Amino acid sequence: MLRRFAVILLVLFLVACGAPPRATDPLRTARQHIEASRCAGVDRYAQAVADLEAALSADPHQVEAYYWLFVAHRARGDSSAAERARAALEEAVAAGRGGPAGRFWLLRLYREAGDGEAVQRTLSVMESVAEATPSDVEARYWLGRAYYETGRTDQAAQSFQRVLELKSDHGLAHFWLGQIYAEQGQLEEARRELDAALPHLTEKAAAYHNRGVVAYQLGDLEAAVSDLQAALKEDPEDPRSHYQLGAVYLAQAIPAKPLALPDSARLENAQEEFTRALQLCPGMPEALIGMGNLHLLQGDAQKALEVLNQVLEREPDSLQAWYAVAQAQATLGNREEACRALDQFLSLSPPAEWAEQAGKMKGQLGCP
Repeated sequence: MLRRFAVILLVLFLVACGAPPRATDPLRTARQHIEASRCAGVDRYAQAVADLEAALSADPHQVEAYYWLFVAHRARGDSSAAERARAALEEAVAAGRGGPAGRFWLLRLYREAGDGEAVQRTLSVMESVAEATPSDVEARYWLGRAYYETGRTDQAAQSFQRVLELKSDHGLAHFWLGQIYAEQGQLEEARRELDAALPHLTEKAAAYHNRGVVAYQLGDLEAAVSDLQAALKEDPEDPRSHYQLGAVYLAQAIPAKPLALPDSARLENAQEEFTRALQLCPGMPEALIGMGNLHLLQGDAQKALEVLNQVLEREPDSLQAWYAVAQAQATLGNREEACRALDQFLSLSPPAEWAEQAGKMKGQLGCP
């Protein structure tokens, strides 16, 4: 029987910015265009550039827009335009526009460009500013973001905790602290922070999404469904939330008893969500893996293999895909192929629980 841990690939959702959205927010829509363009066959970078130029025309202090212009121009292969965006952001920060947030977006741009020396230089400036102004909430918050961006999660958590000592209703500090706790497996703490974040956020989709993921990990599937539906109400075109909701429905479809049939209504719900995710983001590996597992639950192992092989063409080191392939091959009676898939799965150093299940499966199949 399909194990729940093998079905769900968790996708935490990172908010890009905490600025309150306006009725028509070109910066926000530009970020959505860029995110969508990461999907196979989708190219909305031109729309993103137009929105970003409109955002800067309306408010030159929205220096975050320069970062996204840099990203969009690089993705389009326009290196000269990307360099102009970089220079504009450097000029804006040097002139004091954007404050601590401006320095963060400059640091992120340098990291995107692979300029480690500039990243460290900018981080040092942010640290100095935060130390010189210990009661400046925003300086401390953006320093926390910079620490997180550069992989210093312990320091990031300390910065966000300091922000909350100064301003207990800082929604984004709660959000990012919850993000860190979730990544560290401190699920109750993550849920607590996301609970605290939501009343104080203007853009709530990411927090609802992440709280839904945490609820799933805690085994609270009904709460997971509720939060992911709320995330989609906030942002109906986010493929990650459609995928994740489908994955939770799939988990709910798995029968509690070994010989019982899957819940057909929940399988239908899952298929609808995976299909929508793939419409929004063609080739999305997580959604394809979800479809593969859905076909396995429906008893169509051959169709599952067809879908899962599409994933492995794009991501040959996908743990979830290899495990599902092993299950499909075993279902079809292809023992040698199943054993090879399990060996490939184990060679990728999966988490201990996954490795244990794969070992049991190898024993049941009589793999060498």
